[in-house]
Amino acid sequence: MAQILKLVYAFTIFLFIFLVVTNGQECKDDGDCPTNMCLPSLVSKCINFICECTHSMSTD
Repeated sequence: MAQILKLVYAFTIFLFIFLVVTNGQECKDDGDCPTNMCLPSLVSKCINFICECTHSMSTD
């Protein structure tokens, strides 16, 4: 029984790490990020080679 629980815990941790790593899309600059990946109030930007949704900074 204990070995089954250890296996379930190990599988859960592996699955969580896999989902976290594959959550972002790789990029080199902001143009590589898809425009439809974020909510309408956010903008997709390339940060540390991963596309992330951030707030738009307007320079008026």
